[in-house]
Amino acid sequence: MTQKVKLKFDTDYFPLTKGTYNLTFSNKETVNETEAGTLQREIKRLGVPHLSVSSTVNSTWYQKLEGYFVKGSKVTVGYYSPASLAEATFDGFIQNLTYNLIKDNGTETYWDVSFEVTAY
Repeated sequence: MTQKVKLKFDTDYFPLTKGTYNLTFSNKETVNETEAGTLQREIKRLGVPHLSVSSTVNSTWYQKLEGYFVKGSKVTVGYYSPASLAEATFDGFIQNLTYNLIKDNGTETYWDVSFEVTAY
């Protein structure tokens, strides 16, 4: 049996019926050179999540994403973690929101959206 991938924003599940997400982890670090010429690497945080999403959404979800982006509101993102085999969460802000209108039939509107969320 396959496990369904779920992406949750605050309390609502994001529709990934025609979309994908890519979750990567990186370290926040600084590198400084001493007076003697040696490099010192200092890791501030390990495994900071970064989420890239591309999906087709209806006008309701388009308005939610636009609201988060314009207001700069914090979002809590829940995702399935293959490392822990459970749901994990992080807080971040929506960045690099792009959208294209793909269908407007008068009663329902659909958009192709892509955006990124990085934990702060």
